[in-house]
Amino acid sequence: MDKTLSPANQLMMPHAEAAQAAERPAVSAREPGMIAFALTWLFVFVAFARPEDIYKPIGALHLTLTLGICASVAFLWGLMTHRVRFEKSRELLCVVLLTCWFCLGVPFAFWHHGSYDLLSQIWVRTFLFFLLLTQTLTTVSRIRKILWAVILSELVASVASLLMQGNPALQVGGRFVGVNQGLLGWNFLGITLSVTLPFIAYIYMTGRSRVNTGVLIVAMASSMWMFVLTASRGGFMTILMSVVLTWWFVLKGSSRGRWVTVLIFLCFAVSIVKAPGAFWERVQTIWSDSSYSSNETAASAEESTKGRVMLLQMSLLVTLQNPVLGVGVGNFSVYTGYNRMGPLAWYGTHNSFTQLSAEAGIPALLLFLWMLYSMYRHSRDLSRQFAGDKENADLWLLSRAATVSVIALTFNGFFAHIAYDYLFYYVAGITAAMYAVGRHLKPPEEPAPDVSPFHKQQAPRPAQLPPNSNQVRPPWR
Repeated sequence: MDKTLSPANQLMMPHAEAAQAAERPAVSAREPGMIAFALTWLFVFVAFARPEDIYKPIGALHLTLTLGICASVAFLWGLMTHRVRFEKSRELLCVVLLTCWFCLGVPFAFWHHGSYDLLSQIWVRTFLFFLLLTQTLTTVSRIRKILWAVILSELVASVASLLMQGNPALQVGGRFVGVNQGLLGWNFLGITLSVTLPFIAYIYMTGRSRVNTGVLIVAMASSMWMFVLTASRGGFMTILMSVVLTWWFVLKGSSRGRWVTVLIFLCFAVSIVKAPGAFWERVQTIWSDSSYSSNETAASAEESTKGRVMLLQMSLLVTLQNPVLGVGVGNFSVYTGYNRMGPLAWYGTHNSFTQLSAEAGIPALLLFLWMLYSMYRHSRDLSRQFAGDKENADLWLLSRAATVSVIALTFNGFFAHIAYDYLFYYVAGITAAMYAVGRHLKPPEEPAPDVSPFHKQQAPRPAQLPPNSNQVRPPWR
């Protein structure tokens, strides 16, 4: 019996299998880099989950730096033995130039030691983090695994925080801070969730495992409830925007996508309905003036809004005063505090873009914007290149999810000063690796319309059929 699949059966082939078939040659060719990738996976998990916040003695091990160095050594060994190759990307060029510019400004920094500490203790880890992502994520399968590392980190951090909810030390002004002191705690949790949400939808759409689906549901539910307890207004806006964009770019038009859309909105709605009073009191200040409110939480939120506006004005003023090299990386709070530039001196900028312009100058801001544009451009180009290509459907949907993540990340940059932290460079590493994978794949012979292979195909209208339409029929009919 002939086992050749008809066009209709090929179209209905499980897309995870199609993606695996498309990437088999790349896996076999790049398998020697598996040790470096495994160490990079652990590096990413530890960087986001921060187990040292849950169990303090772990901090003495310096796991992020240790894993980063070990992964780098494993990758360098692969380079020297010609088992792996060095992948170049526009994102990598931007980050290298940013690093050089940061170092160039140290001798001219307002506080030299502060800039040196930031570069040697924070930026070096971020740079290794980003570099390893661009070099070890050589297949779509590996990218999917690295996405799981952050999802599992969210699950661990959220569950650990919820278990410690009764600890008074984790409560500030009626808001729950959480145990994680990094990107998965307090105001930063909503930001991280909005960036990872499209990737969670992508993993659900391309997988069929019930266990994985169950883990995704638990991670989403626990993280969403933890976010509500933090009562973050910026996080509320960015998550809402991310949900809408994820539906439009990733889930729209698919029966499986409709189920996950309902699930996401259900988790979000239940969390909002069950939210504590502090959440509603803070969120309502987004669209109403609480200056006349006697509620302490609402008044505090309004004061926070005014404070951020003042910090934005201060950071723009510092940028104009030091337009080339800035006041030195990590120096904004010290500079404003020493010069007594208002009641909010010694605070950060609460804006990633003015953080860079004030601390490293306008050239650093332009490099950063160039990196963000490259991330968006690469995601969009891949989405167009592989639209309608069933053999690379996995990569196509990943590029759509990455597009949403880049948009959400850019929007979040206006609400938090995280220009030196992992989150921006996590997404940048994924887009760079994703684009490199796409370059090694054969694109469709003819440009296809931007229609998802995961969605139902529609036959052309009768008026669009050729004259001999009785003999020629679309393969999906």
